[in-house]
Amino acid sequence: MSKIYQYFVEGECEEKLINALKSRPIEYLTSGKVMVFNFTNKLITNQRIAVLNRDTTIILVYDIDVNKTEILDKNIEKLRKFGFTKIYHVQSIDNFEDEIVYSTNLKSINSLFGTVGTEELKKEFIHSSNIIKKLDSVDFNKDKLWSRTNTKEPFKKYSTKESLKIIRNK
Repeated sequence: MSKIYQYFVEGECEEKLINALKSRPIEYLTSGKVMVFNFTNKLITNQRIAVLNRDTTIILVYDIDVNKTEILDKNIEKLRKFGFTKIYHVQSIDNFEDEIVYSTNLKSINSLFGTVGTEELKKEFIHSSNIIKKLDSVDFNKDKLWSRTNTKEPFKKYSTKESLKIIRNK
């Protein structure tokens, strides 16, 4: 396996969390560059692919609440045409907010910051000065985060335990 990792994440919340979990002193996730790019709803350009080293392991982090994979399928096909074979999928079941609730003792995601809606929550999450400390205050279990393999169509074909192991820094 290559030592170069590129995360493509759906949004800024995922970017914030992954950057925190791969940084010292935590170093829970495999270190790599993190870029916000939603592979499930935007086609990747040749230019974006061309800047990647050919030995890069690509890790796609996305929600499965859209119920369609046409764009994701096209993006993966394009990556393969460029010679990328190490492509791993980390799926939030059903979305990022649900993953956070699943990995904490929260009953509602808005309880994390005392927010009213998703947009307000995301803003607070992104601007939090120490997101790990905040999550730890609600019994965050990093082993539960992105620990489930998806069994729902149409994303089921991309869900593997191997993908989940790849991101863990072990």
